[in-house]
Amino acid sequence: MYFSEKLLFKGIENKNEVMSAIENGDEVLNAFLLCKSLSDNIFEIFELSEIRVKHYINKPYKVLGIAGGKQNCMLMAKEIIENYLKDQGTLEGLKESL
Repeated sequence: MYFSEKLLFKGIENKNEVMSAIENGDEVLNAFLLCKSLSDNIFEIFELSEIRVKHYINKPYKVLGIAGGKQNCMLMAKEIIENYLKDQGTLEGLKESL
């Protein structure tokens, strides 16, 4: 996994503390990752603890955002889609732009 240069946060109070915990492999309760999908979907949402599971660990997920709670993560995805649609007038090319 690697982090977007434009990493987004939603519902996270101390961003530096969360990033430090992630880098050190420490558990962060209720932290969800918004990732660019490796399949045909646009996004995938994982609880932070899931991304460290054998099935996901060596896959090149690009983390677009970190949210406090799954609902905040879904809202973050919605905002990305709405902003892109507002700017481009279409969703074509959205995934490639992430």
